[in-house]
Amino acid sequence: MVTENVIRLAEATQDDLRDIDATRGEMAVAALLSLVTGGLFGVSVERALAEGGKWIAGALGVVSAVRSTPFSFYSVFSSTSGGEEPSEARKLAFRIATILADPAMREILAGRQGVEVRVGERIENGKRRVYATFVENGRELLKAPWDADRGLKPLSAEGEVVELFKEVGKLAAAASSGSKPLEELDEDKWKRVVETVGRVKEAVDSAVKAITIGALPTDAVLYPGYEYVLGDSSYLSQTFTYWALAGGEISLDRVYPSEEGLKPVWRVDGKYTEMVDKVLSEGRVALENLLARNKQSEGGVDLKTTPADVKINVDLKAALADIKMNDELRKALEAAAGEFWSRVNGLFSRWKQLEEEAKEKKGEEREKVINEIDRLGKYIRVLLPLAHAVEAHRRGGLSREEAALAVIFAVLYDGTVLRDEIRLAVGGPEHEEKPLMTHDHLTAFWLWALRELGFKPNAVRKGSGVHTIAFKGDELNELLKAVTPVLPTLHKLRDALAEFADAFKAVSGEVVKKKFGIDWAYDVRNESFSKKLNEITTMAEDYVYRNITVERGPLDTSGDYPKTVIRLKLGGEEVAYINMYWTGMALQATFGGSRENAERLASIIRALGGKAEIKQEGARWVVDLYTDGITAIRHDGWLKAVRSFVDELYDRGRIGEERYKKLVRDIEAGPNTVKFAGAEFSVYYKGSKIMVKYQPTSETSKNAAVSTLRAKGLREGEHFTVTKQGVYEIRVTGESYAKAVEALAQSGLKEGEQYAVDGRRHVIRVKAEHKDAVVNALKAAGLGEGKHFATRSSGHHVIHITYDGLREIQRMALGGDMEAERFIRELEDVLRRRYGQNAVNKLIEVLTPAREEGAVDLPLEVRDEKGNVVARVVDLRYEFVKNNQPVDQCAGEDCRLRIIVEYEVEGERRQLKMEWYWKKKREKKGDATVTYYYEIAVIYLKDVVEVAVLKALTGKDVKKGNVQLYASDLDALRRFKPLKDAIDKWRKGKPK
Repeated sequence: MVTENVIRLAEATQDDLRDIDATRGEMAVAALLSLVTGGLFGVSVERALAEGGKWIAGALGVVSAVRSTPFSFYSVFSSTSGGEEPSEARKLAFRIATILADPAMREILAGRQGVEVRVGERIENGKRRVYATFVENGRELLKAPWDADRGLKPLSAEGEVVELFKEVGKLAAAASSGSKPLEELDEDKWKRVVETVGRVKEAVDSAVKAITIGALPTDAVLYPGYEYVLGDSSYLSQTFTYWALAGGEISLDRVYPSEEGLKPVWRVDGKYTEMVDKVLSEGRVALENLLARNKQSEGGVDLKTTPADVKINVDLKAALADIKMNDELRKALEAAAGEFWSRVNGLFSRWKQLEEEAKEKKGEEREKVINEIDRLGKYIRVLLPLAHAVEAHRRGGLSREEAALAVIFAVLYDGTVLRDEIRLAVGGPEHEEKPLMTHDHLTAFWLWALRELGFKPNAVRKGSGVHTIAFKGDELNELLKAVTPVLPTLHKLRDALAEFADAFKAVSGEVVKKKFGIDWAYDVRNESFSKKLNEITTMAEDYVYRNITVERGPLDTSGDYPKTVIRLKLGGEEVAYINMYWTGMALQATFGGSRENAERLASIIRALGGKAEIKQEGARWVVDLYTDGITAIRHDGWLKAVRSFVDELYDRGRIGEERYKKLVRDIEAGPNTVKFAGAEFSVYYKGSKIMVKYQPTSETSKNAAVSTLRAKGLREGEHFTVTKQGVYEIRVTGESYAKAVEALAQSGLKEGEQYAVDGRRHVIRVKAEHKDAVVNALKAAGLGEGKHFATRSSGHHVIHITYDGLREIQRMALGGDMEAERFIRELEDVLRRRYGQNAVNKLIEVLTPAREEGAVDLPLEVRDEKGNVVARVVDLRYEFVKNNQPVDQCAGEDCRLRIIVEYEVEGERRQLKMEWYWKKKREKKGDATVTYYYEIAVIYLKDVVEVAVLKALTGKDVKKGNVQLYASDLDALRRFKPLKDAIDKWRKGKPK
């Protein structure tokens, strides 16, 4: 063995591997070495885990290989195994053990990780197993067995590091069953998890037919003898969809090492759901009919003369035409297509024979027969759902969009989603000694089914034990066009899984922190299934964006408000419409109708870059957009329609010049929104102040946003605030309405600015700040409140991110949080586009303390108002103080942070001290009293030099005398290296 080759391999990338000439033994050692030196969940988590204690840091280094090389442990072996006899695996295992016993190699391993590696081999149930165990201080951190007969394939993982997953598994099981876990979790956080699981279940139910047809042929394990189905996956998000197949709760089956690190296997199993039973039973009838039609065709019966319900082309070879594939693959698929129906006939013969035997036998003998039927599940699960889909589609029981959605789900389960292509993988039971069918037969049947459903792939590619059916270009567009009507279903599932991901991340992080003392949480958003769902939904949205046309109807001034109709069309056909009004104060677009049409409109608006929520009002489902929401839709056709509506209103004198200019600016400049923590915040710049706020549409969405912000580490009252604002509706009786309008017209109040009237409903709308003036004007006209008019609040909540919150988000961005980094970048972009460089400069000013934290060193020049240097700060020290005595560390209400500033004036060294403490404040919120704490310091500045010193440290402009300092000033002090860690420690001890 050449040790240099081992190290080169361990540090190689996938592309470099082919260029390194190494023996199998060297590759084996390199693979184990990379496993030992790899990270559990990646570099960022490595840092968090290492802070939790020595044993966790050691465990981290031995678990698997998110970022380690070679490409993966088992892929190295499978790619080099060639045609070696099985006995070579035994020799290889022995060589691994021998090499790891070498003192030099053990020293390398110990030097890198400080763990002991034990490798051994034994025979279990006639199968060779290689065990690699990583031990620290006598404890097994990780024990991983490999199958030595199949290229050293990793089978499972055991040991202390797996406990993390077990805890998460308990939470997942409790969440899926709706029960409360044993751990004392935050009640609101857990309630949100259970609520989001309910929304995921609703989303799965809405797509149950498509999921069943897509999942059975690709991803389920079927036991037709027991009428039992199993779905298992490494992705929790994917496992939720198995509820369409079986009704059991989600459980953690096992944990195993993979090229992506330690991965859990989640499972759902149980008796068939009603939909599975329907698909399989109807699919069996359909497949038997297809087999009969094939026999008729082979017997010379002209199918064109048979009844209409049997007019179908059962020749699978025809489905291969015009699809790109190499000659070798075409030859194999044509051969499989030619013998396909004879294979189906053999399957049915065997199946029916076993069913008859099962009726006759009892006890163990019957169980053996049932098990034999179960062995046919690998064929039945593919053939029957596809046959059912074709027959149901032909009879009108499966719409084109549902069929397209089933194909999409099949790709999500067993396929790949690229930027401009999707691929469906079709495998087969080739590992069986005499399979009834191979993946050639199943691929030919898939191609036939796709053709009958109206979808044509553009290529089929041969793989190792699997073929890939690819959609690209026009063929992909045809599939996306078909799925557009059910885009709301994809949105519903994607949104529900995203909400669950955020809620589950919060509770799993809390449990792991309590159990293991580390900052790590299970993130469903990072799972491959979630990412593929996002990508394919985005692909469908892009299709809509590229192909939709927008038409505006004529201006209608017959009602209370001038309006127009905006129609959205795909392929010349109208898919949605919305009415747009000018209320006198703002643009408003409204739709009211069926739930299906409202959901479709909302999905199209989202595809065009906007945001829309539907709500029920009586028997109607409503979508409402206001000026910000209307201008957030950045589609040329839409913007032209909106602009032409505004221009015509202006030309007819319906809009004043100033309002017209503002509307045009809003249309041209684009949205003033940025997304963070699942919410869309509006951005304003007024009076040299930046305002970032989110207006939830309901109590539920408000609570969800607050929970998510807290989960991100933001604190209410400090980093964000929640207030209730709103407008008032004044409803006037019919006989008093004319008098009320006349009274307001003569009151000096301006219609359109301070109030607006709705003549049809006899309603006057007024903002909260003008409510009293309007009410007084009505009373002055002799109208009585409660008799002639009634006032009702239609308030809403507003979540506002404070400057402290913006700085905290900036810290997250500097720490590697991609969402926070994107938020800061987009916030700056909105301010630049809509308000100019002065707004950007203000943002820079706000964020600078966070950006410079820990970066400023001493000495620091101190200048007076004229710019003259009057002193130099030469030292910054701190003390934790409790009961007026310095202590090593403290926390809570009685813990103070004393900062001592030493500065020099003309060679004389002086001190300025400030003592920070927690001040308690109580506020009424509804019927409850809320107590919270904020940080404050009070110091006395005796002369202009101390004034200048404080300004140099904090940027605060003050005069001599008593000065109060707040959180923003302490943030400024965090810029200095000697203080940053101490301030952070003190803040962590904030009283609850």
